[in-house]
Amino acid sequence: MRHLAISLIILAVLSGCYVYADDFFDNYTGIDNAWDNQKPITNDEFEKAIDTLTAKQKKKEEKARKKKIKKISGGGTSLHKGLEPTSEILKQESLNDKGDIEGRLLNIPVDVIVDGKILEKGFYNVYGEKASNNEIVLSLYQAHNLMGKIKGYPTKEDYESEDIDFVKITPYNDNYLKIMFGSLKFNAYGYLRYIQQAD
Repeated sequence: MRHLAISLIILAVLSGCYVYADDFFDNYTGIDNAWDNQKPITNDEFEKAIDTLTAKQKKKEEKARKKKIKKISGGGTSLHKGLEPTSEILKQESLNDKGDIEGRLLNIPVDVIVDGKILEKGFYNVYGEKASNNEIVLSLYQAHNLMGKIKGYPTKEDYESEDIDFVKITPYNDNYLKIMFGSLKFNAYGYLRYIQQAD
């Protein structure tokens, strides 16, 4: 009896699958003729479809870019004009042929004589320039005031500096200090006569 019940269940399941499969394949009788009535696509329609897809991709990329900018900048705007995260980065001003845009800060520890004037010890911005006759001039400034100029002598020596842009000073002899200047354009040295302090 048990074998008969199991056989009837298996027979019922198999007959149901057959009926279901027969209905499934009846829906696909015209599959061989499916491509017969297709409409051809023109180049313009194809390009419009591609443009639509790329526009969606560009929107996604722009959204991701804005999300990254917001993550970096915190989503706010800068207090300084022109530094907003969405503004274009302007080209940096480069060095000109005559010299540097910014000077290098130098601490002169003693009073020196430049152009017949006494310059007190202190901090000076040193600018290196090539004159029209290719001579090098090292200019000493305090704030925006030119305090004096000394003649520079070109050299290939880097004076063991780790930086390309540098200015150093060292004693040369009992009367002079040697100033060493380095930039992207040239390296040079010059001499400053100093006033010996009475002890």
